[in-house]
Amino acid sequence: MQRKNERQKKLYEILAAFCEFPQDVITDLPVFTIRGTHEIEISGCTGILTYDSERILLSVGKGNERFCVRGDALMLSDFRDRILYVRGNIRSASFGTETEEDCDA
Repeated sequence: MQRKNERQKKLYEILAAFCEFPQDVITDLPVFTIRGTHEIEISGCTGILTYDSERILLSVGKGNERFCVRGDALMLSDFRDRILYVRGNIRSASFGTETEEDCDA
């Protein structure tokens, strides 16, 4: 099954290159748009794992990818169609396979 998924992913990448589509549109990759230090738009958000005014841990994309935002007066808004906005005084943002404990650091 894993091999079939790898072939399918490769096919999507070739199709994206041939049609000159951005790969994130074809392969469902998460996209992060940072606007200054006060707003981040996350396309491809699949869930909210931890949320308070100083840190937010999100599930993004497929699998176990995580996106962590740290700051002050953080709030979530407009969570529709897998697009989420984080607003507030953003100090840092990181992407990876972080756990809730990693996001505390």
